[in-house]
Amino acid sequence: MDEKLCIIALSRLKGIKAIEKKETIQQYGYVAPLFKGKKRHHDQHINEQIISFKDWKTIERELSLLEKMNVQIITIKDNGYPELLRNIPDAPILLYTKGSLYAGKDTLAIVGSRRATFEGINLAEKIAQTLSSLGITIVSGLARGIDSASHKGALKEKGKTIAVLGCGIDICYPPENKTLFERIGKEGIIITEYGPGEKPLSFHFPERNRIIAGLSRGVLVIEASQRSGSLITARLGIEYGREVMAIPGSIFNEEYRGANALIKEGAKLIDGIEDILVNCFPDVNIKREQTIDMDRDEEYIYSLIGHEKIHIDEIIEKSQMDTKRVISTMTRLEMKDVIRGFPGGFYIRR
Repeated sequence: MDEKLCIIALSRLKGIKAIEKKETIQQYGYVAPLFKGKKRHHDQHINEQIISFKDWKTIERELSLLEKMNVQIITIKDNGYPELLRNIPDAPILLYTKGSLYAGKDTLAIVGSRRATFEGINLAEKIAQTLSSLGITIVSGLARGIDSASHKGALKEKGKTIAVLGCGIDICYPPENKTLFERIGKEGIIITEYGPGEKPLSFHFPERNRIIAGLSRGVLVIEASQRSGSLITARLGIEYGREVMAIPGSIFNEEYRGANALIKEGAKLIDGIEDILVNCFPDVNIKREQTIDMDRDEEYIYSLIGHEKIHIDEIIEKSQMDTKRVISTMTRLEMKDVIRGFPGGFYIRR
């Protein structure tokens, strides 16, 4: 039994908390002597769990499978283990990883609703894309909605993104994200603390959220109801001393109530990319986007379009301009890729 094999075994013991597993490694240095019976753990319950573990053949079979899948196992003792994550009290003692592990100091978690609106998805994708272009790694949980949009935005810039799973690394959840899952495995990195075959059980996701918060310097919440799991990530971020931020939304939209509540509780209100950089990444060099030339009509119509969908009729009414003139101006703005159209005559700023 080598040390890594014993750390894997320790990670599998269900009756021991994550914080106790980390403390065991910190206190004893090497856990192999505990499993071999050469040392006793000072906690009788933990000692009994350790000496009763016998499932070594299963671990060996899984290691063979993981090797074929190009999955690496990184323990909390390894140099490649992310430093920010290592420093939280309940850090996982090992990570299963697929892809190119990069988790430097410039990492941001973007989380939010699974039932996100068009505006929320567009916003998450644009923020992730812009931050990724500045060298910031985007961390999220591969869930529907805001998570998926954040990963996609980062990949648009060929940037770095980390997907943290609430199941085994051989399982894609939700299944409809299979293409994104495979792409992140090649261009980013997939991380989980769960062994192969472990299903996405409900209690795994709060545990998964601590890894998302732990990996990141800050947590940004976009669209979250009062019961959203992303609020768990945000509150763990506060507990770990991370910068927690939220984008406010309509008081009449249930999907914004959680984010709005976070702001009331002290999270930083974000209304632009520079707010994120100032609060979380003051050392990042801002690469200004090239100024897009606009004529007077384009500047005016663009000023009427925000990050929430607005109908063409409302734009015409607010502009007090001729309908054909407005439509012509909107077409030019779409060609310049500064606004985006949706079915039904709705528009949003990119």
